[in-house]
Amino acid sequence: MVSEFEKKVADEYNSRFIRYGAQPKSSLWFSEQRQILRFDLIINCIKRNSVPRHFSVNDIGCGYGGFLKRLKSNFNNDSFSYAGFDLAKSPIKYCERKYAKKGAYFYSSGTPSEMADYSVMSGTFNYAPDLTVNAWRDYLFTSLNSIWNLTRRSMIFNLMISEEDKITSQSISYIRKETILNFCQSNFGATYEHFSSKLPREITFCVSKT
Repeated sequence: MVSEFEKKVADEYNSRFIRYGAQPKSSLWFSEQRQILRFDLIINCIKRNSVPRHFSVNDIGCGYGGFLKRLKSNFNNDSFSYAGFDLAKSPIKYCERKYAKKGAYFYSSGTPSEMADYSVMSGTFNYAPDLTVNAWRDYLFTSLNSIWNLTRRSMIFNLMISEEDKITSQSISYIRKETILNFCQSNFGATYEHFSSKLPREITFCVSKT
């Protein structure tokens, strides 16, 4: 059952996709360059993880398939399988038309239904309309718990970082680095940080099972 919060998120991203189409602005990203930087941080995490000959990816919050496009430019198509999940139905329908015949699968859902080697979330938890900080943090931790249980090798995600946990007037969520490190290390395992000076207010976290 989709929560009221998830419905608001889906409505916003559906509206933005209908308005802007398949471009970063529809996913609340400022530019394609910054989006690619985020994707490359995630891909570098995968590459550092002794990638098996064939691996699977669950992309949670896949939007219009931007990460899949970047994945294809780094790995041969026959070296991985991909499933994309998103609450917003309009970008999912777009992805089904564009990619489904190329071995990728897409689902209108906020969580995966099957295991994958890598669980990837880029910007998935940044937008938090009408939530308190505590409610958003609970949602984040509950989601990470569920996704971790469907991850074989690594769970990789980025978050906006601040000196205090907060949600801005634009409904963008921030979390203390220590908050997420303590949670992941206590509940999951080895957690690594990856940072770009070109993205000074965010960190990509890689939580590894291997």
